Amino acid sequence: MIDRRLTLVIALLASGVSAVATSFAIYATSERFLVTSFNYIVLEFIPGWFISAVTQRFGELALELSMIFSGGVLSVILGALAVGGYTVAARFVPSYEEVGGFAVAALLIFVPAFLVVGVPGAVVPSAVVGAGVVTLFAVYPAPAEEFNTDRRTLVKSASAVVAFNVVAHGLGLVRRSQTQRSERELQERAQLLEVEHLRSEAEDGELEAEGIKPVVTDVDDFFKVDINPSPPSLDSGSWSLSITGLVEEELELDLDDVRSEEVVHEYKAIRCLSDAIDGDQLDTAIWTGVKLEDILEDASPEGEYAMLYGADEYFYSIPLDDLEESVLAFGMNGLELPEAHGYPVRVLVPDRWGKLHVKWLTDIEIIDEEEGGYWEERGWQGMGPVNAVTKIDRINRPDDRVQIVGHAYAGGRGVETVEVSVDGGDEWNEATLSDPLPNPDTVRQWVYEVDAADVGGQAEIYARTIDGEGTTQPEEEADPYPDGATGWAHRSISTD
Repeated sequence: MIDRRLTLVIALLASGVSAVATSFAIYATSERFLVTSFNYIVLEFIPGWFISAVTQRFGELALELSMIFSGGVLSVILGALAVGGYTVAARFVPSYEEVGGFAVAALLIFVPAFLVVGVPGAVVPSAVVGAGVVTLFAVYPAPAEEFNTDRRTLVKSASAVVAFNVVAHGLGLVRRSQTQRSERELQERAQLLEVEHLRSEAEDGELEAEGIKPVVTDVDDFFKVDINPSPPSLDSGSWSLSITGLVEEELELDLDDVRSEEVVHEYKAIRCLSDAIDGDQLDTAIWTGVKLEDILEDASPEGEYAMLYGADEYFYSIPLDDLEESVLAFGMNGLELPEAHGYPVRVLVPDRWGKLHVKWLTDIEIIDEEEGGYWEERGWQGMGPVNAVTKIDRINRPDDRVQIVGHAYAGGRGVETVEVSVDGGDEWNEATLSDPLPNPDTVRQWVYEVDAADVGGQAEIYARTIDGEGTTQPEEEADPYPDGATGWAHRSISTD
């Protein structure tokens, strides 16, 4: 004889798992799959910091684990409802135990499943199978001493359920390749929530001052510099990335191949080589993509440089060492990478000028010598680390004070300190900085206040940055051409 409680547990799990397996067999991982729909709902309630932590810990496995977890939760819920429904019906209508129990169990599975999926026809098979499994186990409310479940009968029932689930899961796995789009959409939703969390973290560390530039720039406000009047328009369905040249194996990758690598989200600033000290060609975004090193690794490069080609006929050769931590981005601030910023993919190179961040990337050729690039042929240089820069965004006059606000950037070295002088450079004082982001290759806000009376009638204001290596931004002024602008930020004001 088998203990009644054990039979109840077995029936509960068998019913719930079978209901979910039926949905998987029919719909694989499409949007009508119970677990996929359930995950969309769960994502609305899970904090962004938790999603970020799980994604960073498990990478691409995070989606698989979430599907398994949600499937387990759904199985227990639906199984409990089925067993409960069957038991109640059998107690009140003992003459029609199996019919009544089956009907109530099916109804109790159908209702929550319908609320999750939203399509009645998509959940009927799961409700029927789940209720049928409970009926197979004949879980009726007899007193414990009268409950006589034969071990052989239970084993046969369990074996039949196991066989059904093996076949159902097998069918779902076979069809899964046809429903990858829904998985990708679910993953993109999770990624969007993670980016929203990162955006919120950045905003929490910002300074409050009128006119100060935000740490993370909105997509529409992010600067654009192109060599053509309008960006190329590429179809992601036909786009491909070729990796050729000095490699063991040439590759031709489509966008799905690129996205199949481990996805990363990264704060990163871009500064154009033509950006003046007082220019506005410096912005930070949260980029979504994959490590370029992971893409190149499959080709086994044998050269020292990579020539990158964009669909706009732009090109640059970059040392492979500089690409080790580079990102192949296909998302920007949680959105699909806009056409104007390089759709479908662009390159982000740490601690380097924006000219190396090739947009609309189509080809990577591995070569053994540096061959320059588009702007080198036109006299520009700037192949090394990006120059540090301090920007003055605005000068406010709250009450009887002078408030100077701005932002600063020092490439991968990071901004350690911003110093401000209101007397022409004789005396320097530290400004208040916004919290640093996890990646130092980003901007930081700064604010400095002083009593207007301490400034005098006229003030020559200077601002400079000290980077994370202790190097002070050089005072010598230089135009952007050919190697990037240098010099301290300067404003002349009158406090009268």
